[in-house]
Amino acid sequence: MHSLGILFKERGDEKEAAQWWRRAADLGDSGAMYNLGVVLRERGDEKEAEHWYRRAADLNDADAMYNLAVLLRDRGDQEESEHWWLRAAHRRIGETDEPATSRPATK
Repeated sequence: MHSLGILFKERGDEKEAAQWWRRAADLGDSGAMYNLGVVLRERGDEKEAEHWYRRAADLNDADAMYNLAVLLRDRGDQEESEHWWLRAAHRRIGETDEPATSRPATK
């Protein structure tokens, strides 16, 4: 399902991509959660984007941690933002015992 979302995004059909990512996210796919968060933030739905970034970050997705930190910073929550930036940095350089998640990049 996540891959279908990527396919539709690459074709320019963001609405269909978001539907597939939501289905995959509901089944626990952290990559779909991250991508859904990106689309929702681009649409201006920061509350829902935050929800999906947090779910993906809780599954150790470093990109979601980073985007969550940016969203929180932009909202003025510097303390929690720093927390997520540090977690993302540690995740990216492998200074954690937490299991890695993998997914195709959509960027």
